[in-house]
Amino acid sequence: MFKPEKKPAECYSKEEIRQQIDLLDKEIIRLFSLRFQYVSEIVKYKTDAESVVAQERKNQVIKLRGEWAEEHGLDKETFEQIYCFLIDHNISKELEILNQKNVK
Repeated sequence: MFKPEKKPAECYSKEEIRQQIDLLDKEIIRLFSLRFQYVSEIVKYKTDAESVVAQERKNQVIKLRGEWAEEHGLDKETFEQIYCFLIDHNISKELEILNQKNVK
């Protein structure tokens, strides 16, 4: 599991703080990449556009991520919007993969 080099209060300059933010963002991107690998794999188990969109599951995921954000002192609505965007993007990618699978 990722651990930052320093805690926020241990940083003594803007440069140190920015360096830690960059390290965190790099790890977040790495995790999003891993998440997308799972998204790509799940298409194997989906047979049509409706199963890709899975609106009820999408709504549950967005709501839960908002709750998780709120538990950590973050703005629930902001993170619901972030996950809505992320999931919509992943759905479009899943549909592309599904269409390629169905063409073969």
